[in-house]
Amino acid sequence: MLSNTRVFTPAAVNEFRFGANHFFNATSRQLAFKKNVIADVGLQNFAFPSPVAWGIPSVCFNQFSCFGDDSEGPYVNYNTTFQGVDNFSWIHGRHSLRFGAEIRRDRFNQNGNQFPRGAFTISGDATGFDFSDYLLGYTSQNEAALTSAVAQFRATSQSYYIDDVFKVRPNLTINYGLRYEFVPPWYDKGQSEVNAYVPFIDMTPNVADMSRHPVLVRVGTGDFYQGKVMRFKGNIQIARDGRLGDRLITTDYKDFAPRLGIAWSPTTKWTVRMGAGIFYAQDTGNPRFDMERNFGGRRRDNTSASDPIGFDRPFISVGRTVSRPYVLANIHKRLTPMIEEYLFNIQRELTANTALEVGYLGSQGHRLERFRAVNEALPGPGSVKSRQPYPEFGRIQEVDGEANSNYHSITAKITRRYSQGLTFLGGWTWSKSIDDGSGIRTLGHDSLFPQNSYCVRCERALSVFDVRHRFVLSTLYELPFGKGKRFLNQGGPVNVALGGWQVSTIFTYQPNGFPLTATDNRNISNVGGYFDRPNTNGAKVPLPSGTRNVFKWFNTAAFYPQEPYTFGNVGRNTIIGPGITNWDASMLKNFYVRESAYFQLRVEAFNVANHPIWGDPDTNLPSGTFGQISYTRHDMRELQFSLKFLF
Repeated sequence: MLSNTRVFTPAAVNEFRFGANHFFNATSRQLAFKKNVIADVGLQNFAFPSPVAWGIPSVCFNQFSCFGDDSEGPYVNYNTTFQGVDNFSWIHGRHSLRFGAEIRRDRFNQNGNQFPRGAFTISGDATGFDFSDYLLGYTSQNEAALTSAVAQFRATSQSYYIDDVFKVRPNLTINYGLRYEFVPPWYDKGQSEVNAYVPFIDMTPNVADMSRHPVLVRVGTGDFYQGKVMRFKGNIQIARDGRLGDRLITTDYKDFAPRLGIAWSPTTKWTVRMGAGIFYAQDTGNPRFDMERNFGGRRRDNTSASDPIGFDRPFISVGRTVSRPYVLANIHKRLTPMIEEYLFNIQRELTANTALEVGYLGSQGHRLERFRAVNEALPGPGSVKSRQPYPEFGRIQEVDGEANSNYHSITAKITRRYSQGLTFLGGWTWSKSIDDGSGIRTLGHDSLFPQNSYCVRCERALSVFDVRHRFVLSTLYELPFGKGKRFLNQGGPVNVALGGWQVSTIFTYQPNGFPLTATDNRNISNVGGYFDRPNTNGAKVPLPSGTRNVFKWFNTAAFYPQEPYTFGNVGRNTIIGPGITNWDASMLKNFYVRESAYFQLRVEAFNVANHPIWGDPDTNLPSGTFGQISYTRHDMRELQFSLKFLF
């Protein structure tokens, strides 16, 4: 990083910075380069992964624990960012003006894929019992990828801003400004990206009009399969004619972000602050990397008791031809996700060192991204393929941009600056967050896809990170004993034993945990996935605090299986998990050898009260532990002693 600060006059200063950042990261499986388990167990006609991806397939059951490697990766990243920033500050009368610009060049390079070893789900669809299906070689869902995906993304983004701090009066300041961000979609240097152009969203089975069917569009022009070994089956429409532009995603040129802030002090002890602004969540690499994986040839098949697909009947055809591909897409007409944020705070000085702050913070999110599935079969009997709108495709997984959110909170904070050996910070928040989806990738126990991808608004519920109440208190106190202190102000053995000790604590209290979703993974709806939710009879889900325990955290009687070939009526995130009560503490003392060298003794305790911090309950209705908690998310009391020498 290089920087230069130039002082033109006492009122005009320019700051310039230029930096380069390199990031390398590689993940691999335990048996990488050692053992090709896929070949050893005889999965014939399976596309064997490269040695870096060798390992055990992921095998999961409905009623038993999973085994095998994670279906993710391996992934190798080597990314480089070049960034130039210039800020110019100019004080003119009552105005403090700032102008700035940022130019950033990103090189995002990633190699890898999901499911290179395959992933198999066994749910007892053939015999009614998971392990019986496993012994017979019958599976309910199979996923695999043919090859790795290679992304060579490039983008140059620009940002500009102007900002003014206007001192209207000695006790009134207004801050206003405007920021403009131009962040184009990634350009694929390797020209391997493939997006799905979906001209219509159909729900009727087997749409006859091929002009309504999705088309796989490769970036650039010319031969769709240029430089590629893999082929899609002939009934899948492909194109490489530039119809989706040179980046497959449209560029949003309207990312203007105004900001406003006001600070007013009616007296020396009171301050009122308010502000509002628009903020953008700009592009990242991984959601776009999915489009590179389409040439990795991902395939997913679901089956039923009448049509089991087993290990001895592999679904990957001989060679590199893929039928019914699992397509990874991004919405073409993408608008940048945005957040409107606003706040109002009142501060009161209680003493010379202590202040109290009470305020409100709110936000509205629009055009937020989340996954949804296109080409989904609606609930009904028969095979999934026979009820899909476009039977030549499997699932089309799309990064969509139609989710919304809102957040409201009341906060209170008390702060004491370090004085007379004591400092503390205490904060309490009451809040509520609602959205249609809490992220692109699954967060916590949130569902990756909507139960019904044709109705994203039906997912509107508490955010997966919603926390209604939270209180945190941190303190640091230097005991008033020993040399230079209030009591026993003397040196010698008394000071060595009692002087200079510091005590600190952090106490966290959160009465309720995070929202959870009730599921029924038996595929009762028969839509080809395991995202079903059960029905509810309308009874209250939370149990009174005195009656809930780890054996029954919520009212399990409020849920029952939905009728065959229907979606359940339970909403998203209707169960609230356990809260948090935790107290950490530490004591430390410095023993000086000389002014620049000393020993430090530390005694630390985590979860001092030994209070169990429970994990989340089982929310899968068919399991035998529905409503039960089987683990803690935090260790019980831990004590730690250490001695350090600092010089």
